Amino acid sequence: MPASLKRIRETMNVEPTPRNKGLTLTLTLTAYDNRMLELDTVPLNDHKNDDDVTGWLAAAEVITATLPLCQAQVGHEGMKFPN
Repeated sequence: MPASLKRIRETMNVEPTPRNKGLTLTLTLTAYDNRMLELDTVPLNDHKNDDDVTGWLAAAEVITATLPLCQAQVGHEGMKFPN
């Protein structure tokens, strides 16, 4: 399952801003010419029989699951930078 919390925590890229005043979440979606999709190097539609929509829906699922984890790092007590 591409959107497991463990996988997201291991691969999400959260870095401090250049002036150390905030956090930047970077998600890298790669679409290949063979219709395969990867989000942060994790294949989203790794079955050759998947239709065109399957990978895009999986990407939306992972992005939606990643945003609350990033928000939790900001928290109400200030920035919590990743290790």
